[in-house]
Amino acid sequence: MSTDLMTGLSFPATNMAALQQAPSVSETADTEKMRKAVEDFEAFFISQSFQMMFDSVPVNETFGGGSGEKMFRSMLIDEYGKMTARSGGIGITDKIMSQMLASQEV
Repeated sequence: MSTDLMTGLSFPATNMAALQQAPSVSETADTEKMRKAVEDFEAFFISQSFQMMFDSVPVNETFGGGSGEKMFRSMLIDEYGKMTARSGGIGITDKIMSQMLASQEV
C-alpha cells in the first residue's frame, strides 16, 4: 500500500502503477486526431483509385450525362472513398498509425 501525502488516502501499489502508465487525456486526443488525419489520407487514396476505375466506365445516356453528372460522379466517388476508409479500408490507416506511433516512441 502507498499513501497519497496530499489526501492521506492509501491506494494499492498496482493501481498507482496503472495510473502512472495510463496515457494522458491530451495524448489520447492527439492519437485520435492523428488517426482521423491518416484515415482522411486513406480515403483520399481510395477515392483516387476509384476515380481511375470509374474513368473507364461510360456514362449511361439514359439517365443524363454532361457536366452535372461529371460533378455528381466525383462527389459520389469521394464518398465511396470515405465510406471504404471508415469501414476498415485497405489497411493503410493501420500501417501508417503503427509506423507513426513507433517513431514517436524512439
